[in-house]
Formats: sequence, structure tokens, C-alpha cells
Amino acid sequence: MYRVERTARRRVRALTYVKCRARSDGTQRPGQHDRSMTKWGWFGPVFVIAFVGSIAAGSALTTGRTLYLPGASVADLRAFYSGNPGTVLAQSALQALAAAALYLFGRGLYATMWPDRPGRLGQVAVWGNRAAAGFLLLSVLTSLALAAAAGSASADVVAALGKATLLCGGALHLGGLAALVTAASLAGLRGGTRTRWVFHYGRWAGPVIAVSLVSIAWPPVVKLEPLYRLLGIVWIVGVAVAAVRHRLDRVPRAGD
Repeated sequence: MYRVERTARRRVRALTYVKCRARSDGTQRPGQHDRSMTKWGWFGPVFVIAFVGSIAAGSALTTGRTLYLPGASVADLRAFYSGNPGTVLAQSALQALAAAALYLFGRGLYATMWPDRPGRLGQVAVWGNRAAAGFLLLSVLTSLALAAAAGSASADVVAALGKATLLCGGALHLGGLAALVTAASLAGLRGGTRTRWVFHYGRWAGPVIAVSLVSIAWPPVVKLEPLYRLLGIVWIVGVAVAAVRHRLDRVPRAGD
């Protein structure tokens, strides 16, 4: 009887040691992966609400004529940014929130789909996410700089800041988003995740969004930016719903 009890105590101590070591090494407890997936999945809707809200705030708070940035002259830029400081601040705050939410959403997706070694598609996804969020935030900074300098700066400075705001918040932001959408969708299809429709959709939506980069050399393409943004929003919402419902539980191969 004594030997049996001593053997049982040794097994209990061994199991306790293994559990403590696993937790200290960062191994996830049961359900921990699901909770983290649910947490980052909500950043997708936050991005959509904040970005769409910035557009609505611009329409609601603007006094006088609204600004269409692609076709705005220096006089239009001066009039809008000098006469609507509240609008600029509200839009900037919401777009900064959207940039932060997009970054956290992409980082969570990356950590879920590439938990070990990222591989080629993982690298494309992580840099695409950084570019999408980073350029959106940079457009906020250039917009604030334009609001501060619109009344006193030279015409060249005002025009340059307006161009930078347009490019950073438009083509460059969408180009990064296209890289994230395409890479994550291809990896999701290769990895056999249960929610496959959103990755089939993203496989063709990503390259279409990338067409927005053409507007850098050919400005008329900028008129299609609302379509590119809509395509990206549909994908983000689809992935967010899949994450919240715990349907991204299978990951791609390490080399993807």
C-alpha cells in the first residue's frame, strides 16, 4: 500500500511540473486560442465602423462645400482645411482609430494563421498589414499638417500635403491591404480552414484592390477607390466573423 501511494504522489508531482512548465513556456491552455481569436476578430468591425464613420463625420460636420480631394485645387484645400478644423480633427481621430484597429486585426490574423514559421505568404501578409495601417495613419498626420499650414503655407506646400494625404490614404493604403488580403486568402485555402468562401473571395478581390496602385501614374483610376474599399471591407468582415465563430482553427503549412 505504501509503495502504491508513493508512486501516485510521484505521478501527481510529475503532472503538476509538466503543466507549470507548459504554461511558463507560453503553451496555450484549453480555450485560450479561441479566446484570443475572438478578441482580435472584433478589431475588423471596429476598423470598418471607424473608417465609415470618418466619412460620415466629414459630410455631417463640414460647413460649406465638401472637399473632393482628388480634384481639389490649392484654393479648395485652403478653404476646407482652414474653415473646418472640427471636421478635420473628427475625421483624423476616427481614421487613427481605424488604422490601429486594422493593424491589430492583421496582427491577430497573422498570429493565428502562421503560429510558427511565417514563410513567404506570411511575410507578404505581415508587411501588407503594416503598410495598410501605416499609410492610413500617415495620411492622418499629413491631413493634420495641412490643417495647420493651410492658411499660411505656400501653394506648393499645400499642394504637396494634399497630394501626400491622397496617396497615403488611398492608393498606398489600399496596396498594402491588397497584399494582406491576397496572401492570407491563398494561405487559408492551402491550409484547409473551414471558412473557405472568404478566402476564395479574397483570392480574386486582393488583385482587384491592387489595381488602385495604378492611380499613382494614371489619376482617373482614383474614381474607383470606393469599389476597392468596399471589396476590402467585405473581406475583413468575413474574416472577422469567421474568427469570432472560431472557424479559423486549421492553419497553413509552415512554408506557405
